[in-house]
Amino acid sequence: MVELTTGDLSFPGSDELLALLHETLPAGWVTAVERGDEEAIEASKASSDRREIVRVLGDAGWVAPHYAPDYGGRGLTRDEAQRALTLLNSWGVPFVPPGSGLPLAAPTIEQWSSDATKRHLLPPLLSGQERWCQLFSEPGAGSDMASLATSAERDGDEWVINGQKVWTTFGHQSERAMLIARTDPEQPKHKGITYFGLDMTAPGVEVRALINMAGQREFNEIFLTDVRVPDLDRISPIGDGWAAAMTTLGAERHALSGSGKKKRKASDEILGGKPYAEIEAMAKTHHVGDRLVVRDRLVSQYIAGRVLEMNILRARAQAAAGHPPGPEGSLTKIAKAASNQHLQELAIALLGMESVAWREGDADAEEWVTQFMRTRANSIEGGTSEIQRNIIGERVLGLPREPDLFKGAPWREVPRN
Repeated sequence: MVELTTGDLSFPGSDELLALLHETLPAGWVTAVERGDEEAIEASKASSDRREIVRVLGDAGWVAPHYAPDYGGRGLTRDEAQRALTLLNSWGVPFVPPGSGLPLAAPTIEQWSSDATKRHLLPPLLSGQERWCQLFSEPGAGSDMASLATSAERDGDEWVINGQKVWTTFGHQSERAMLIARTDPEQPKHKGITYFGLDMTAPGVEVRALINMAGQREFNEIFLTDVRVPDLDRISPIGDGWAAAMTTLGAERHALSGSGKKKRKASDEILGGKPYAEIEAMAKTHHVGDRLVVRDRLVSQYIAGRVLEMNILRARAQAAAGHPPGPEGSLTKIAKAASNQHLQELAIALLGMESVAWREGDADAEEWVTQFMRTRANSIEGGTSEIQRNIIGERVLGLPREPDLFKGAPWREVPRN
């Protein structure tokens, strides 16, 4: 049941937020909240325009209420903002814009950009007017992302971008992109990089689909040919793009850690996979849930999910206390990828031959296999599990870094594959 938050609403603008919710949400939604009827709330959400609700909240500053009003927020303290978001959560109100703008781009812009750039980029991001994607990886710069070759050359008040990016999630649905490009090839590879907020509709931006093995269009490759980017869209100081990108990647690892608590995952959700409760229910309907070996595997997966959830809560507590993202993001990302993949492997094993062949039109059987295939990417996307283990080894365990024969050499002189 949903618990209506009527206790401590001691944050500036609480009455205004409540009035906005009554004005924006369907009457049935508000009534369902007052009754604590979770099913009725979900029904109201399903029939509502989620993006419009986010837009209204974003325009009023409630998507990121701790940001300054000039940047699309309310100017609240983090504690006050947390109470406002708790209220929205208790009502089941969607307030996260689509795309990766809020979890990844916004904290990077807020930390690294000029006041003018924050005023320019943050409000349309927070209202969902502009959906963001990420242009970091390149065909020759995946795990070694700092070797990127996409160039940005200054031309007055603009930058001219040329290069290619790949594995861009939902790039075909995005209006903006987080882009890192090389602005000084004479600097070592981790320097001379600058971070931009690219207009995906600008001339010279070409988006080509990459269909994954589950048959989904999720990824894209992006070709950039003489794309002009105003200096106002520059997110980092010139040459500090790598440090700004680390802010984004730290947030991404936390985002890809997941919570493990969702009841149902949509087939196009970024991590993919069926939740534990659904797999346990399937084991019962297939009359294998009482087998000792099945019960043992189910319990193991349940324990792994609970341990992951507790580690995520610990990381969130660190963030709530004002600490920047640290190596715990790498720990939870590795654990989430392994947990999700093992859970889907169990599902396929329990389905048996039904995962190999099914009747035409059996959408449920097809969905199980689709979700299994999608999760194979979990240990690759957002930084491979191998790279995350290197981060843990170096930053947590204090192990020596791998030798780099070209450390400190200008990027232009470093051999590239």
